[in-house]
Amino acid sequence: MPHKTTAGSEGNKRDSAASRRAAKADSALAYDEILNRLRQIDASFASASENRFSSEISRGAAAVDRLISELGTPDEHSRADAAEALGTLRDTRALAPLRSLLADQVAEVRSNAAIALVKIGDEALFPEIVKGLRDENPKVVIGAAVALGRIADRRVVPNLVEAFKTDDSDVGSAVAWALGQCGDPAALPWLITAVEQNFAAPNACEALGRIGDPKCAPTLVKALGSPNDDTRAYAARALGMLRHSGSSGAIGARMGQLATNQVVPALKRSLKDRSKKVRLCASIALYELGEKVGGRQLVEELTG
Repeated sequence: MPHKTTAGSEGNKRDSAASRRAAKADSALAYDEILNRLRQIDASFASASENRFSSEISRGAAAVDRLISELGTPDEHSRADAAEALGTLRDTRALAPLRSLLADQVAEVRSNAAIALVKIGDEALFPEIVKGLRDENPKVVIGAAVALGRIADRRVVPNLVEAFKTDDSDVGSAVAWALGQCGDPAALPWLITAVEQNFAAPNACEALGRIGDPKCAPTLVKALGSPNDDTRAYAARALGMLRHSGSSGAIGARMGQLATNQVVPALKRSLKDRSKKVRLCASIALYELGEKVGGRQLVEELTG
């Protein structure tokens, strides 16, 4: 005879199932599979490729000689990664070997060597890279902005702001990205204006998120209504980043109030956006802001 389920036991089953789904949502965000699925949906979710010498970087100064020897390898990718790794380690023993790569035939190798030299302390190269922001060729300006963003030295923010005064959206996007990497609040007025005027808006939104000042939350919330899918997605992502500035004191209290009154309700509305990318970014942002509904929706979007 089939067992007859009572209303109470049925409710308990539903509660138990809901708890399991919630637990799955919370734990699943830590899985590499989530990131892999995000990359499949949109390439902009892909993180920078891992340096092949990451294990050497973890060894610190003990790995410098090995990395220097890799600068002379015929494999251009190994040369580029070794130069980047040496820049991360910032060991002065690498200065002379890296300078020899400034004439390398491969652009990525030259760029990584120049960036590494500046990070280690070769101040002579820094103004040369900055000068590229004033070049008449947009490709040169973009290359200089990307390099300066990777260096992330706040001294260059005024130069980047000056380069931001352009009608070229590709240049504007590169400069906005670089300003975000520098993380200087001095760039906020320019980035807020860019979002409001829909100029390089996706990268400008991300930059605002990286800088992390709660004062830009209303601009980002408004950007969630943009007709451009990427702008809405990056605005959602940026709102999740603002949590970093809400750790303590008056800034934390202000962010907490904004999250309660503006940010969280707006992001929850974005969970129904027509764009899957926007829904995903809103889900991640809500989870980062402590809203478990974001974790549940993220799992549903990726597994549904």
